[in-house]
Amino acid sequence: MLEELFDQIKLNGVYDPREQHHFTQNERVTTSSTNERKIYGRNDEIQWLIEFLTGPNVNNSNVSVVPIVGMGGIGKTTLVQFVFNDREIEDHFDEKAWIYVSNHFDRFRITKEMVDIINPSVQCCNTSNLDFLERELQRQLTGKKFLLVLDDIWSDEWQRLLAPLQSSQALAIKIIVTCRVPTVLRSMDEGNKMSLEGIDHQEYWSLFLNCAFGKNNPGIYSQKLHDIGRCIVEKLMGSPLAAKTVGKLLGHDLTEQHWNDILENDLWKLKTDAHDIMPALALSYYHLPPHLQPCFAFCSLIHNYAYQMGELICMWIANGYIHECGSNSKTMHDIGEEYCHELLVMGFFDKVDSTKVKMHDLMHDLAQLVSHGEICIYNRGKDEKLSKNVRHVYVQGLIDPGLLCETNNLRTLVLGSIDAMFALFNHGAFIRVRVLVIFDHNMQELPDAISHLKHLQYLDLSNTDIKSIPESLYGLYQLRVLKLPCPLIIPSRVHSLINLETLCTINNNRLHEENCLMLTQLRNLNKLRGRLSIVALEIIHNKKEATKAKLNERCHIKELRLLWDIDTVDGCKHVVQEEVLEGLQPHPNLEQLKIVAYMGSKTPSWVMTVALQKLQKLYLIKCRNWVCLPATLGLLPFFKVLHLEDIVNIAVDCDDSMPEMFPSLEQLKLHRATVSFKSMSSSSFRSLTTPGHSKLFPRLQRLTVKECDEVNGLLLPKLSTLEMLSLEASCGLQSQVPRCLQNLTLLTSIDLLFIKGLKTETTTQIGAQQHQEGLVLPNLKYINIECCEDKSFMRDLLLRVPSLERLRLSKCSPLSLSTVGRLSFLTDIELEEVELILEDLAPVFPSLKELRIWKKSTIIFQNMPSSVTTQIHSCFPCLNFLKFVECDEVNGLHWPISSQLPRWIYGLSSLTHLELSRSKIKNFPTEVMATLHALDGLHLFHCNELSSVEGIQALPSLRSLYIFNCPKFKSWCMEEIPTLCTIIIRYSQDLASLPAWLHRLPSLWKLSIGKCPKFDSLPEGGLPFSLEILEIVECDPGLMERCQQEQSPEWLMIQHIPKRNYISKNI
Repeated sequence: MLEELFDQIKLNGVYDPREQHHFTQNERVTTSSTNERKIYGRNDEIQWLIEFLTGPNVNNSNVSVVPIVGMGGIGKTTLVQFVFNDREIEDHFDEKAWIYVSNHFDRFRITKEMVDIINPSVQCCNTSNLDFLERELQRQLTGKKFLLVLDDIWSDEWQRLLAPLQSSQALAIKIIVTCRVPTVLRSMDEGNKMSLEGIDHQEYWSLFLNCAFGKNNPGIYSQKLHDIGRCIVEKLMGSPLAAKTVGKLLGHDLTEQHWNDILENDLWKLKTDAHDIMPALALSYYHLPPHLQPCFAFCSLIHNYAYQMGELICMWIANGYIHECGSNSKTMHDIGEEYCHELLVMGFFDKVDSTKVKMHDLMHDLAQLVSHGEICIYNRGKDEKLSKNVRHVYVQGLIDPGLLCETNNLRTLVLGSIDAMFALFNHGAFIRVRVLVIFDHNMQELPDAISHLKHLQYLDLSNTDIKSIPESLYGLYQLRVLKLPCPLIIPSRVHSLINLETLCTINNNRLHEENCLMLTQLRNLNKLRGRLSIVALEIIHNKKEATKAKLNERCHIKELRLLWDIDTVDGCKHVVQEEVLEGLQPHPNLEQLKIVAYMGSKTPSWVMTVALQKLQKLYLIKCRNWVCLPATLGLLPFFKVLHLEDIVNIAVDCDDSMPEMFPSLEQLKLHRATVSFKSMSSSSFRSLTTPGHSKLFPRLQRLTVKECDEVNGLLLPKLSTLEMLSLEASCGLQSQVPRCLQNLTLLTSIDLLFIKGLKTETTTQIGAQQHQEGLVLPNLKYINIECCEDKSFMRDLLLRVPSLERLRLSKCSPLSLSTVGRLSFLTDIELEEVELILEDLAPVFPSLKELRIWKKSTIIFQNMPSSVTTQIHSCFPCLNFLKFVECDEVNGLHWPISSQLPRWIYGLSSLTHLELSRSKIKNFPTEVMATLHALDGLHLFHCNELSSVEGIQALPSLRSLYIFNCPKFKSWCMEEIPTLCTIIIRYSQDLASLPAWLHRLPSLWKLSIGKCPKFDSLPEGGLPFSLEILEIVECDPGLMERCQQEQSPEWLMIQHIPKRNYISKNI
C-alpha cells in the first residue's frame, strides 16, 4: 500500500524514502559564529556543558570528551556555538578551536588547523609531516587549557586525534564532539554523552510561534488557527530546523485554510521513523513557487557552505532560471536578489553576511534529492559514470573526458583540473554549456577551443595562471561574466563582448578589481553593471570624446570611479579636465562616486542638481583645485559617506532654509583639506555645551579630521549622534574638544592626536558639573590620546568612562590612577613617554591583559615600602602580555631596568609573553623568573648591554627565546631549559658557541643563528633529535662549509635534521 502511495503522489519529484540511505553528504562548513539571537529549550544543556567544561578533568586524564548525539536539524551545532562563545568559557580556556570534520576525516588537516588556530605564527604551513605537526601541537598546548570542538563526526576515526593530545603537557583539554549516530563513539566511555532530543513542548511551541508569526502578535489570531498549529507541531519531532522551515512556510498565509492544507498534506505519511524530519523539509519545498525550485536545487552543486549571492544569481541567469518581465522595470539581477531573499525568508538559506548565504546540511541533502539526477559532484574513484541526463557537473580532481562526451544536456561545468578537456570542447556534448569554472593553477594559457562554447555566459578563470586571452574568446557574444586572474591586462578588443555585464580580475588574496577599463574600451559594452573604473582620463581631449562613454545611459552601474594619473595630469589643461568631467555624467541610479586627481576647479553641472538621487557615497581625492560643493548635495536623501582628501580650499554650501542638511550622512572624513561649511560658520559658539538638534549632519556617526589646517562651520557639540571621533593635528577644531564631549554620550571610540590648546579651567568646570550629574560617556570603549599636556582634561575624561577597554596615551602629562578610580573593564594599555602613578595594591586593573610601555614611560608605585614589593603583581592579576621599549627605569621603588628587570613583575602568574627592546638590562633575577609560571615567550631586541641570559633557566614554561641585535650577548645560563622549543638569534657579534646542554632539550624543534660572525662551532654534545629546522645565516664561513661537507663531524651531527638552511647573503 505504501509503495502505491509513493507512486500515486510522486512527491512532485520531491522525496523518496526508499532512497534515504543513498544521501550524499555535502561539504557544508560550520564555524563558531551563529546568527541565532536566542536558543529555545536548551538552558539545562547549556548550563551542564559549561559546568563540565570548566570543571576538573575526569578519569585522571588531561583529556575529557563530551559527545553530543542527535538527529540532523535537532540543534547540536547551535547549542555548541552558544557554549563556545559564552563569556565564562572564553575566560576559562587559554585556547579554543572549532573544526568542522564531516564525513571526509582528514587527520593531517585537523591537526594542522589546531596548530594554526593556537599559534598562527608557527612556520609549519608547508610541512607534510604529521608527526611534526602533532609534536608542535603538544608544544603549543603545554601548560594551557584547551577547548576543541569537532563538529559533525561521521566515523570513529576521530579518536586517532586523542593520542597526541593525551600525551601532551596541557593542564586540561576538553573536547566536544557532535554526531548523528552513537556508533562513531565506539569503545569510548559514554558517561559524559549528551543525547539531544526534541525541545520541550512548551519551549518548542514558543519557537514555532516565533517562526510562524514573526513580528505579528499570535494572540490576535483565532484559537482554531492555534489548534491547527499545535497539530502541525506534533509532526515536527521537536526539530528546530523543521520548526524554522515549516513555520516560515505557514507565515506566508496566516489563515486557517492554508494551515489546514499543510496539516493534511500527504507528504506527512512518508515518514519512515519517529525521527525523520525530511518530509517536513520536503513539504516546504513542495510549496515553494515553481520559479524558486530549480534555483534551490541548483545550489546542491556548490561544494562550499557560503555562497556569494552575486555569483549565484549570475549562474541562475546563465542557466535560464531567471527571466525578465516585459512589463516590469526590474532586471534579472533584481529578480535574482528577490529569489535569494525569498529563500532566506522561507528558511532554505541562512544569512552569513550582507553578500553571502549558506545552507544547512539537511537542506543540501534535500536539494540533491530534488535535483532529479541533473546535478552531479563527480569524485574519481567513487563514481564510475555520469547520467546521460546530467546538466550540472562539478568534477573534483580528474575525470575521463569521454564520460562527459556521453552526456546529452550539459549546462554547468566546474573543473578542478583541465587536463586534456579543451581538446574535446568541439564535441556536441559541450555545445550547450552556459557556465564554465576552472580551478587549475597549472593552466597557463586559454586554448582557441574555448570558441566552440557558443552559448557560454559565465566564464571564471580567476583560479588559473593564464597570461593572455586568445582572439577566439571575442566570438563568445553571449558572455555575461568574465573573471580573470590578476595581473592579466584587459585586452583592447574586450568591447567585442557586447553582452558583457561583469569583467573582473582577481588576485591571490581574492581581492578583485571589477570593470577597470579605459574610456576607449567601453565601446559596445552597454550592459556592464556593478562597479566601473575608468582610468587614464588624462588622454581624453574634450567633452565630445567623454560623452561617447554614454555613462548617463548605463543604468546598472552602481559604483563609478573616474581616475586621472596624478603623475601626468599636470600636463593636461585644467579647462580640458573640466570639459571631460562634464561629459562623464553618470546615470541617476549611481550609488557611489569616486574622483581622483581631477585638477579642475569647476563643479560639473550634474552635481549642481539633485539628479543623483540615489547617491550614497562621494570620494574626492587629490582634487586640489575643487572650489565648491553645492547645497544640493546636502539634500540627497540617501547620501551617507563624504570623503574629502588633499583639497586646498573647498566650501560646502548649506541651505539655511532647509530644516536639515545632509540628513542621512553617517561618515565624514576630512584629510589634508581646508573646508568651510558655508552658512553654518556664522553660528554662535555660545551654545557649544548646550545639547540640541543639529541642523548640519543630524545623524553623523563617524567623524575623522586629519591634518586639516582649517575647518569652519562644523560644531562638534551639536553632533550628539557621533559614535567614533578621530581628530589629528587639526587646529581648526581643537578648541571645541573639551566642551563637546559632555554631549557625545554615544561615543564608543575617540582618537585625539596632536590636539593642543585645551583650556584647563573649562574642563575643570565641566568635570565638576558632570561629576554631580553622573557619568556622561557610558559607551566609550577606546581612547587614544597623543600630545596632551592638560592633566585636568585627561582626568575628567577618564572619570567618565566606566566601560573603557583600551587606553593608549602618548607624550602626555602624568596620569594618577588614584584620581581616576578602578577601570574594571580595561584590557589593553599602551604608554609612550607618559608617567603612570599607582598608589595602592588593590587590583587597579582587574581585567588588564596587555601592557605596552614605550620610550621613557614610567610606572611609579607611590608611597609603598619595599617590604611589599612582592605583592605589586596584584594590580595586574590577568596580565599576559608585557612589552618594554626604550624604558631605562620603572621607578618609585628605584629598580632601574638598566641593570635588571623591575621586581614589580614578581608573581605575574598569568604573563605568557615578555618583550624588552632597546633596554640596558644585564641580567635576569632568578627569584623573579621563578614566579612567572606561564611565561612561554621571551623576546629581546637591541639590548646593547646584555651579555648573558643567566637566570632565565628559572622560567618553568619558557618555549620561545628570541634575541635580536644584542651585540654583547655571548654567555648562556649554566643550567638547561628543558621546555625550550624555539631559539632564534640575530646580530649578536660576540656569540661564538651554543650551550653544551643543548642536546638534552627534548622539545627543541627550531634553531636559527644569523649574522653572528664569531659563531664558529656546534656544541660538542650535538643537537637534539627533536630538531626539525636548523638555519645558519652569515656566520663563520668555515662552520657553514663544514656543515655542508659530507662525513664531517658537523655534518654527522646535523644529518638527522629534515630542514637545513645555510645562507651566505643578507636575509
